[in-house]
Amino acid sequence: MVDDEEVTSFDVSNSSENDIVFIEQFVQDVIGFSSQYGSDVSISYTAYNITGKPSKFPDYGDFPQAFVMRTYGKWWNKAPSGTPPFMSQSLGKITSQDFIDLLFEEAVYPFRVSVYETYNPGSVVRIWAADVQNHWRLLWEGEPQLVGHTPRVFSPVIQTIDSPTKLLRLEFDQSHLEYYTELDAVLFVGTKVPIVSPETQQVPSYDLIVPKVGKLTSQILQLNIHNIPPQLDIPNSIVNFLDEELPQLLKETEEAAQVMVASNKMIPSTGTESFDCLPDETVLKIFGYLSLLSLCSCAQVSRRFHDLATDSLLYTELNLKVYWYCATSAALRSLSKRCQYLQKLDLSWCGDFVHITSGDFVDFIEECGSQLTHLRLNSCKFADNRCAMKVSDKCKNLQELGLRCCHNVTESGFQSLASLKNLQYLDLYRTFIDLGPLKAILKSSPQLKHINMGSCVRISSMDDIAQTLATYNKELVSVDFWKTYSLTPVGVRALHKCGKLEELDLGWCLGIGAPGDSLYSLATGCRSLRKLFLSALRGITDRDLEPFIEHCPALEQVDLLGGRSITSDICVKFLTRCTKLQLLDVSFCDQVQDSEVAYWRMVFPHVSVKRSFQHYIKS
Repeated sequence: MVDDEEVTSFDVSNSSENDIVFIEQFVQDVIGFSSQYGSDVSISYTAYNITGKPSKFPDYGDFPQAFVMRTYGKWWNKAPSGTPPFMSQSLGKITSQDFIDLLFEEAVYPFRVSVYETYNPGSVVRIWAADVQNHWRLLWEGEPQLVGHTPRVFSPVIQTIDSPTKLLRLEFDQSHLEYYTELDAVLFVGTKVPIVSPETQQVPSYDLIVPKVGKLTSQILQLNIHNIPPQLDIPNSIVNFLDEELPQLLKETEEAAQVMVASNKMIPSTGTESFDCLPDETVLKIFGYLSLLSLCSCAQVSRRFHDLATDSLLYTELNLKVYWYCATSAALRSLSKRCQYLQKLDLSWCGDFVHITSGDFVDFIEECGSQLTHLRLNSCKFADNRCAMKVSDKCKNLQELGLRCCHNVTESGFQSLASLKNLQYLDLYRTFIDLGPLKAILKSSPQLKHINMGSCVRISSMDDIAQTLATYNKELVSVDFWKTYSLTPVGVRALHKCGKLEELDLGWCLGIGAPGDSLYSLATGCRSLRKLFLSALRGITDRDLEPFIEHCPALEQVDLLGGRSITSDICVKFLTRCTKLQLLDVSFCDQVQDSEVAYWRMVFPHVSVKRSFQHYIKS
């Protein structure tokens, strides 16, 4: 191993004329990430723990010295605050929920990336590198894995690229995991000169010639879209055709074309003439199930396809998050011509390295933002006060706004958002919003249903915010106070007026201390609670939790992690009396025994009982 700031080089060549020197580097700095379990005012479970050499590997378990992301499994999507993706047909088979950007000391040509996973491994799904032009190049992609309870160094075979880099991005999919995944370090191995393998020199390419368009069209017509019985699932019928039958048809077409070329026969130029028998409405219906990239490809086929594939009716939703690596100002300008009826836009993760500027975004919103109801700008570095002001001025119908990790929006930008009167969903996770602007937004948003203020450490009095919510936001369904240390029992008690509350996260709100009667007041006032997270509230006791069992029969997710005074008796009551319970986290509850957890898992198989642990390897 090397020191944190040290770079190791070693020669693996026996030829003095063609020496290849491999350079080993651990992470020097973290320049961006989408979420972390830790807080910006602490070091436990934060993204910056991934810097330097491994500190825990090969130990396995839950360690505060590791990098941990905020979510795992499907629990957050199942919660009332869960947000479905826009333009879901663009998602593909491999999706990701989080990312982290890693900076290394020296730019090298990538040869190997080794990820040290010390808890619930298997979440890495993509590895990217930024080239000298700051364009992202994909080094590796693969589906998430179930590895089991064992530490590992994940070193997939990566693609070589013709540019050196010192910036990597890892993408993660934790939706399949039973509990939080943890990363200890990342080792980046590369060379000062490019290494090109014979496999990567051959770039697969082919010209698709389709002499069987007539057969393809006839099968679409057999779907008889205009006369389908109401009981038939039209979307699934078309999707099945596009996913299963169409690839086979195209494969047969290509094989036939190769035979014809081999026999020197002329291939008829059929183009898309056979589609002429389909009405525009039918083609538009089919195009509606295509991804954004597929629509862009269709627009290049013919004049008719171009007109249909760029029809504004296909762009009422636009998801560029899945294409963050190639989303640029030019792409926005091109898409703006198609987005006259745009209602939902996701630009999360887009625009790094000034590929999209605040000016580009402002121009796009000026042209296409008047009908927007949903806007997500999570982890967008271009999002600043100018962007916030333009949204406030142009998007008067906005119901959802996601600004998580947008650190360039400050007081004046947040203050301008108070002019939005229809907000129902507001995500402010890890932003620098202050008390005054947030109170102004809340007072002007009587329809607000969901708000995330997790890790908003600049809010001086979260009690004041809780009281504002109780007074002005009677429709509130979910509120996230995660790691906001200024919340006390006074604020918790005020929330009992939010009678429609279904989800509450008080995790790591250390200012609550001894809750007194605040939790009783909350439970009796918010009887519709489905999700209740009380992580690391050391002072809560069985007596504080009894009211939730008595008054909140709809509870599905309960997190009691770190409750040192909680006994197994109250856990049994949750398991037996909360009939809808699906998740119970009793990690680091000192008075709950591992043997009891094992028994509960056997007796209550419909409940996922979580129990974190640490296992050290003896040297």
